[in-house]
Amino acid sequence: MNLNRKYEAMPKQVSAMNTVFIGQYINKKYPEISMQDIVNEANRINTYFVENLKTGKVEPVSTHHLSNVQYWFSNLFMMDLYAALEKAIPDSELALKIGRTSYKSQRFFRTAIGIPLIGTYRLLERISKENRKYNRTKEIEILKCTKEFVIIKIVHKENIIINDFAMNWHVGVFESYALLSGATNIKINVKCLDKGPQKYGDPGQGIWEFKIRFIDHSLLKRFFNSFLYRIPAVRDIIEDANTIQEEHNEQILFREKIIKERTDELKKIQNKLFEQERKNIEGRLKKISNELIVTEERERHLLAEDLHDTASQSLAISLLKIKTVLESKKYKDNPFEELIDIKELVEQAISDMRSVIFQICPPILYNLGLEVALKWLIEDINLQNDMKINFINKITPPANIVETIKIFMYRSVRELVINIIKHAQTKHAEVKLIIDKNQLIVSVQDNGAGFDINKIEINNSLSFGLFSISERFKAIGGNIEINSNPQEGTKIILIAPL
Repeated sequence: MNLNRKYEAMPKQVSAMNTVFIGQYINKKYPEISMQDIVNEANRINTYFVENLKTGKVEPVSTHHLSNVQYWFSNLFMMDLYAALEKAIPDSELALKIGRTSYKSQRFFRTAIGIPLIGTYRLLERISKENRKYNRTKEIEILKCTKEFVIIKIVHKENIIINDFAMNWHVGVFESYALLSGATNIKINVKCLDKGPQKYGDPGQGIWEFKIRFIDHSLLKRFFNSFLYRIPAVRDIIEDANTIQEEHNEQILFREKIIKERTDELKKIQNKLFEQERKNIEGRLKKISNELIVTEERERHLLAEDLHDTASQSLAISLLKIKTVLESKKYKDNPFEELIDIKELVEQAISDMRSVIFQICPPILYNLGLEVALKWLIEDINLQNDMKINFINKITPPANIVETIKIFMYRSVRELVINIIKHAQTKHAEVKLIIDKNQLIVSVQDNGAGFDINKIEINNSLSFGLFSISERFKAIGGNIEINSNPQEGTKIILIAPL
């Protein structure tokens, strides 16, 4: 043929026998879709031409050629045609559904007439012969043939590209033949042994294996099933039932897809929440760590101040007096008067040190309980700081409080009372202790300066103290409520589970 290669007829590899029922299926199931548009899409990348067997002329491929079994197409055209079909109809089972209608081709139908007589398990011999007539891209090899299943292998020739669409199409063809033979309960498993070349010129051969399981009935029943399947009304019912089942399966798959997508979305949201919560926890832990360092340093400073202002001063004066007595001639004959003063100073130092130690870790908290320890704490603070803090105990008889709660509550009340001394600018306050609904509740209230909760500075010692108390109570399943306004005093309620 002395034509420019661009206008050469394509290689004769696949007969239009394979495209006849593609057009039939599309026209019936998707009448709104034009087969010519699909052909145009297939020609979009590569322009295909076919030889007119009557005139010998080379013509652009059209739908007329697809429906005339005398024309042949190339493997490349078939791959582009399959791609155009998948683009026009996004159905993962499209090839399978088209293959199932292969019996509607007149030649296939006549060939299948004798299938009930020879039995289902020999149908592949007939398919193999038909393949040699209408397809030059592959060979079919029967590996095993029984009355329950048949295993066949399709080996494609070199430089032939094959894809999942073509293999699913084969599954549908095998199933349609089995139905025509009178078999029932047909199940087909497909295994890819070698995908073959991915582009033309690559080495390799596409090799696929099919295992077809079925129930092969007696000759009479096979003829009866096959006869029923050939009755248009019965066949339509079977096809409609298959269509309904396919649509049902598609709906299930769609629902499963939606469920999976929503599950994945929920997992992403959950992971984001976990990540955010992790960051929040890390932030809180960092803040707690910093606050604990500051609190520890503040407690050390307070302890040093208390010892310096009380016991340290008394002991220093005592030491000075002792030195004076030892060095002065004035007291050599009668030192007792000065020693009495020293004795009083030392006693005061001991008293001050005991007070500080008791406030930090009072033995009575462990021996006599929280109520007694708080009562002593308030009395001691009143005495040491000229305060008028009223302690009200509404717990009778003494409560059985676990040690952790006792320690947390005692230290928190002590810190709140110290805050009153430092920040409230008042000498009057009230500490009330009650039990309500299996909860230990302590309220600490003053009528002092108060503060704006929303504007309190994070680096303020008061803020750090309240944050520390809040975190302690959250850790034991409790809570803290803070009510305060500038010049209106402050009320803080500590709540811990019993």
